[in-house]
Amino acid sequence: MRKVISFIFENYKHFTVTALFFLTALIIFLIIPHQTRFKYEYHKGKPWMYETLYAPFDFPILKDPKELEKEKDSIIKNSPKYFSRQKEVVEKTINLFNNDLALLEINDSLKKIIQEKGISLLQQLYNNAGIISIKDTIHLLKSKIVYVQTDSAIEEYFNYDFYTPEKALQKFFAGINSVFPGIANKLINIKNYFKPNVFLDEKITEEVKNQFLSELSSTKGLIQKGEPIINKGEIITLEKYQILESLHSEFLRTSYNPYLLVGQFLTIALGIIMVFLFLYHFRQEILSDFTKTSFILSLIILFTFLAQKIYQLNSQSIYIVPFTLLPIIIRSFYDTRLALFVHTITILIISYFLPNSFEFMFMQYMAGTTAIFVLVNVRRRAQLFLAAFFVFLTYSLVYFGISIVQTESIREIEFHNFSWFAINAIILLSAYPLIYLFEKLFGFLSDVTLMELADTNHPLLKMLSEKAPGTFQHSLQVANLAEEIVQKIGGNSLLARVGALYHDIGKIELPQYFIENQYHMPNPHKDLQIDKSVEIIAGHVRYGIQLARKYKLPKAIIDFIESHHGTSIMQYFYRTYKNEHPNEKIDIEMFKYKGTPPSSKETAVVMIVDAVEAASRSLKDFNEETIKNMIENIINQKLVEKQFDNAPITLKEITLAKEILKKRLINIYHSRISYPAT
Repeated sequence: MRKVISFIFENYKHFTVTALFFLTALIIFLIIPHQTRFKYEYHKGKPWMYETLYAPFDFPILKDPKELEKEKDSIIKNSPKYFSRQKEVVEKTINLFNNDLALLEINDSLKKIIQEKGISLLQQLYNNAGIISIKDTIHLLKSKIVYVQTDSAIEEYFNYDFYTPEKALQKFFAGINSVFPGIANKLINIKNYFKPNVFLDEKITEEVKNQFLSELSSTKGLIQKGEPIINKGEIITLEKYQILESLHSEFLRTSYNPYLLVGQFLTIALGIIMVFLFLYHFRQEILSDFTKTSFILSLIILFTFLAQKIYQLNSQSIYIVPFTLLPIIIRSFYDTRLALFVHTITILIISYFLPNSFEFMFMQYMAGTTAIFVLVNVRRRAQLFLAAFFVFLTYSLVYFGISIVQTESIREIEFHNFSWFAINAIILLSAYPLIYLFEKLFGFLSDVTLMELADTNHPLLKMLSEKAPGTFQHSLQVANLAEEIVQKIGGNSLLARVGALYHDIGKIELPQYFIENQYHMPNPHKDLQIDKSVEIIAGHVRYGIQLARKYKLPKAIIDFIESHHGTSIMQYFYRTYKNEHPNEKIDIEMFKYKGTPPSSKETAVVMIVDAVEAASRSLKDFNEETIKNMIENIINQKLVEKQFDNAPITLKEITLAKEILKKRLINIYHSRISYPAT
């Protein structure tokens, strides 16, 4: 049992990483739709590339989406309109008429005749079809037959049976005047008689329309099992295409394979394993870091989730998902090769559950590659706008080319998809805030932040230039040399430059104790005991770390401060002490820096360049031989002290660094022409 527990503790990192990759595969498996893939790819106007296809089962022929939409529009347009009639309007109008009639000074017999005629006219106008409001007349124009809901039944009328208030007034006016000419003008409230009593019943009208829509058949025929669908080489016409689409739809709806889930999980797991193998063989420093690994895997999950959700809403809107953000974000923190590989695996996984997977994969791969080429590094805002433009252009050109191949006609290209590409490019501009967000969430360092830190107006660099100008110039020289070397041997050259700029900020505390700042002043170490001098010199590393944390420099930059001397020996003080105490047993640990050896290629290069550049200032004779010997001796001493054992830098790369340093220092300290005295 103890052995098992001990084994687990010794290998917990491996178990954690394995669990992380397994969990990623499981999450993606749960995200994607679990349906059998249709094994045929086909396009309208193209020949059928497979063997003659026979119907594997009975299935209905689905109507073309455009045809179905047209039928729906027809139902919506021609759906009958239902109105309701209000009784109380007639009663109020008759009462108003009777009141007006009572005010007239005419004999009772004539008044009775007028009353009978008036009430008859009002009942005829209101109860035959009815009086409709002006705003509802628009519905009459759309429907020839109109239905009126009453308490007992539904009555059917032609649209011309109804009266508007104005026409009803005119008819009543003429009818009442036929009994007694001019009598209508004496009815004081006649203009208020004809209020609408028939109104559109929106609820019933909507219910009927929805019922018709629900009864609309989405099919138009049946293909029976064994019936030939299409022959090999036959051109896929619109009719054949719709039959194939119907088969495809029915296949996805009814097919279920008990091994489907196993196959899907294995396929996804294989893609995730490829990411693991890439990191294992080429980026072990990422694989050994839980945060970095989880960051990459979470991006794969995120974009798979977005693709699946957007596709569910609208298959065409998949083009709106900015998949090119994935390689841009990864490239901001890592290298181009990793960004392209992760992007490729991600779009392969996503294309697994999308139709027309080849077209999708080809478009996304081309767009992602374009983004990486344009954004070799994300250092200027203009680059992002340029990348967005080229991504839009790439999407458009690839889509245009594929569409022409499929349709063989420009007129059949769905040009509205170009708007999706434009929106995609606009969303791509969110890369900067997203990079900043991921920096804060995962504690990473992007090129954008490095560019800000490289500004010599940064408070720490300003302080260094004012309090320790010699150290500042030394740091600039180290930064230039380190950047060039890392650029040649491979690595993050900008990180190396920024790390070199800040590596000696600890000298701000006691600048006069460092030789590069002792111009025209005595060396204060002459008046100090060696152990005190060692303490001061070694202390600039500790103080530099404190200062960096106070100004909230990223950990990646603090690593340069902590490792630029590593645990190397202060040779000058060690040899001086040894000469002064020849018979004494010396504790060599007392003369070592209390930092940590470099753990990256960039920190290793800064250590080399820092030591070489500082030593070059103490050379009395500047010539090619002395410079080469000095560089060889210093780097060999670092190797003897095992300062590069934890850094992923090879002897070949160290040799290349030597050559660059020799060439540059010889150019810097080349012999100058002596001018004759005047």
